[in-house]
Amino acid sequence: MRHARVIFVLGNLELGGAERQALILAKHLIQHEHADVEVWGFNRTGPVADICEQLHIPSRVVPLQQPFDLLKFAHLLRKSKPDILLPYTLLPNVACGLVWQRTGARLCVWNQRDEGKASLNAKWQQRAAELTPQFIANSQGGAGYLIENLNVDPEKIRVIPNGVELAPPEFDRHAWRASLDIDDTTFVACMIGNLHANKDHATLLKAWRFVVDTNNRAMLVLAGRQYGAHESLVALTKELKLENNVRFTGQISDVSGLLSAADLGVFSSRSEGCPNGVLECMVAGLAVAATDIEAIREVVGERGAPFLAPPGDAERLAQIILELAKGPDLRSTAGAANRSRIKARYNAQRMCEDTVSLLTT
Repeated sequence: MRHARVIFVLGNLELGGAERQALILAKHLIQHEHADVEVWGFNRTGPVADICEQLHIPSRVVPLQQPFDLLKFAHLLRKSKPDILLPYTLLPNVACGLVWQRTGARLCVWNQRDEGKASLNAKWQQRAAELTPQFIANSQGGAGYLIENLNVDPEKIRVIPNGVELAPPEFDRHAWRASLDIDDTTFVACMIGNLHANKDHATLLKAWRFVVDTNNRAMLVLAGRQYGAHESLVALTKELKLENNVRFTGQISDVSGLLSAADLGVFSSRSEGCPNGVLECMVAGLAVAATDIEAIREVVGERGAPFLAPPGDAERLAQIILELAKGPDLRSTAGAANRSRIKARYNAQRMCEDTVSLLTT
């Protein structure tokens, strides 16, 4: 592994949970394994390129359109002489799986970051999975998808949960609240997650209507990049008459600072692998009210399970939020348990070391 040339291949250079995990690992490989690392993304640049520049990691945008120009992609990889290919998310997994044997790489590792919510041509997926020698899933649900849907040999799969790390806050609780026009007495819940349909912010907004009916000083902060769901969520906020009780921040870099301004983490997704938005709230010491899906239950563990509501059940989610809003001691106890669970199971060092162990076997 030491001094190996490693190319990370991402769906694009926008910043989401999978990209954050790739960057944590890339930094570790450089600092601890003295690896020669590059980060590639298909078709579109974004904040990942800026972060790579700060970390002195070369990055590039690679064109890959449908129908896939796989021979050109394989040629670009071969010219770059990789030892290891690390694709993240479905399109990179399939593209690298199909071509890696033409690139001179000794290893390609498929990174399954969800429970199979995306899809491509079924024959391409199946063939790519047959050709890929090793797989990492960040959850048991992701591993199950590989086995049941792509017929992957369980012996080829390693479950390595996400590792979370938060940079020191750029601004403190008071500064963040001031920037969002929220006073110190307001109860604040925050969801970290890009605004697309799978995150089901709509159910969270409907739950928030119930919350505000009981506590009209409650504020919901939604932080994340504005995918296609943004306009519909703004419209729903107006329809529910929540304009004074919801803040949309867009994508932010100071996650630590924003979470320091929150009293509760919330998360309404219907499908996840190992949800960074939940992990980040946990490492910040927040209690989390979320949806009861396999991946979230796996992350929060037994002590966090009472604060999970069925997906799509706005009324039950609101009841949980109100219970936590009215119980500062309950929030404190749950938040401390969450922080301890992160240290034990979801720390970045453990994730990186487990991945290096796989790459060196």
